Amino acid sequence: MNSLIRQLRAWRLREQLVRLAWGGSRWFAIVATVLAIACLVDWLYDRRTEVPFALRVVITVTQVSLATGLAYFLLIRPWAKTPHIDDLAFQAEKAIPEFDHRLVTALQLNRPSAKTQGMSKALIAEVTREAGEMASHHRLSKLIDYTPVVRALTLALPVLLAWGGFALANSNLAIILLKRQMLQNVAIPRSVQLENITPEVWPSGSEVEIRYQVTGEWIETMTGRIFVTPDGQPADDYPLTWEKQNADGSATFLTKLPPSSTAFSFKGRLADGRTRNASRVEFEPPPQVKDVEAWQLLPSYLGTRPDGSSFERFEKSGARGDIVNALPLSGIRVEAKFNKSVKEAVLIPIERGEGNREVDGKRIKADDLAKDGLSAEWVFPTSSKSIGYRIELTDHRGFTTPAPFRRGIRMLPDEPPAVEFRKESNRNPNVNEFDGKGDPRIYEWDFPVAYQPGVPGEGDTGPIQVVYSGRSELGIGRVNIAYRVIPRGEPAENVHPRDDAAGKFFLRLPLSRTTADLTKVGKWVPELGLFEKSFAGFGRLDLRRRAMQVEFFAVPSPDPATLPGELEAGGRYNFQTGGLRKKGTDGSELKLEVGDTIELYMEVFDKYTTYLEGKKLPGLPRPAGYTREAKRKIIVSEEDAFLLIKQRDEAQKKLQDKIKEIGDDQRNVFTPKK
Repeated sequence: MNSLIRQLRAWRLREQLVRLAWGGSRWFAIVATVLAIACLVDWLYDRRTEVPFALRVVITVTQVSLATGLAYFLLIRPWAKTPHIDDLAFQAEKAIPEFDHRLVTALQLNRPSAKTQGMSKALIAEVTREAGEMASHHRLSKLIDYTPVVRALTLALPVLLAWGGFALANSNLAIILLKRQMLQNVAIPRSVQLENITPEVWPSGSEVEIRYQVTGEWIETMTGRIFVTPDGQPADDYPLTWEKQNADGSATFLTKLPPSSTAFSFKGRLADGRTRNASRVEFEPPPQVKDVEAWQLLPSYLGTRPDGSSFERFEKSGARGDIVNALPLSGIRVEAKFNKSVKEAVLIPIERGEGNREVDGKRIKADDLAKDGLSAEWVFPTSSKSIGYRIELTDHRGFTTPAPFRRGIRMLPDEPPAVEFRKESNRNPNVNEFDGKGDPRIYEWDFPVAYQPGVPGEGDTGPIQVVYSGRSELGIGRVNIAYRVIPRGEPAENVHPRDDAAGKFFLRLPLSRTTADLTKVGKWVPELGLFEKSFAGFGRLDLRRRAMQVEFFAVPSPDPATLPGELEAGGRYNFQTGGLRKKGTDGSELKLEVGDTIELYMEVFDKYTTYLEGKKLPGLPRPAGYTREAKRKIIVSEEDAFLLIKQRDEAQKKLQDKIKEIGDDQRNVFTPKK
């Protein structure tokens, strides 16, 4: 009996395997085919655009659902419906008539649950024995129908071969497509591959250049498209064209977009290659100069501050970064603030070249770039050709200023010092003294040069009072009196001292520099060429007042900590005429006589000139400054001099009376009538 049951169970197991093979082949064929279709759809869809992840989820879920349902209908249910061994025994009885119902009867009567009450046990045993003997003479497995297995192979083998052939032909693509069906984030390989190498941030308002590094089977004639979607605006597309071939065999393809300041997303396509995910371009302002101030560093020949540093001059134009009237050999200090942190700040001086062309000077990196990169300072020298400077900035992203910040430099016109004669005067420079008060005009005089032979210590002619004052932005370096004698009755040569550097017509008398302690001698009185206390200790009629002189005094700075001194100068000099000689017609030297004319000019040189002379530098000769008109004195006789002095005294008396009358009238205006 046990042998019979083993055969029936083996038969049932094989039946289950046959059913499993048939259902499994159908399940495999359907699932593999659907998977192939899903992979094909994914591949075709991906050639045009990125497959939405939601769609991929739907496809995968559909396949899983289909596979699960088919597994139930084609595998689980057929397995569960495999005939029971009783049914198999019944089939065996039909196939082998010899059994004559003995197999089924033996199986049913030998079960513990069989109802055998009233039945002969001997009969049951005999039936069981006979069924076992008969079964031992027959192989029940021959009754199994293996046709479904053949059909299963016929159905599954083509699908399996198709997938196997695809895997052998392109295993990488097959694996990737399967991974994608498992919702893994992998890209489908292309004949060309695009890698975005475009910087993510660009300066606002700039032209954006989108670049892709392309590998694979590219050719130069390929043309792709860039799909751009600005934030909040409709999408647009632009051509993607070949730019260059790289050393590693790849290529760079380029698209130039018009200037913009709106951030955008973009994707690229070239042949069958495309970018899977959108890239972004953001904009930020490029580095620019926000505020700038400029100071002129005055040249060393104008002196220095007490601490040894250069004087600085800041004018209204300096608040805009411009420099006007820059002195020769001066420097410029520029401070600039920026709209963002920068990595490098460079200043380029600009000079005027040949044909008024602009020439860039040496690039100067910031002497002091702030730690936060928001400000910088430069110091650079000027030249005679300086016309401006510009500032170029580079931030930490490599952005540069779109339009370099530019400011102008105007050099001081090369003009000589301004100098003028002051009125001759006998006024006391101390306004607190009796003869120092009142209208200055009443003290003015034009003292004649009288011929007075035999005057001890003065020669035959008297002195000429020369009062002058001068100014120059380059400082006052030295002063001469240029003079000549024009003999009576002879025409004067029409010549100016500036055109007579060799001294053919004019002689030069250098004036000595005077140094003084203003705390002792009083303040400088430029209109008189004297110090406030120059007449201290002398009476009103003391003739020593006439001899008092200050040849050349350079006015010191009112504030040595901030302003240079000696920009102004002046003096009073008693030019002695007694020793002068004139040339006779035969070339001999003769004493002066009545009717001869003495002509004087003040000749003033700036400190730049004396600096060049002292350093033996090129740039000489430099023009000197001269009084606009000459001071001329005609030698008169003593009688004529007396009359001129008398006329002057009368004129001064009338002037005093007129001034007194005007003063009384003005006081009466404010005096109430009785």
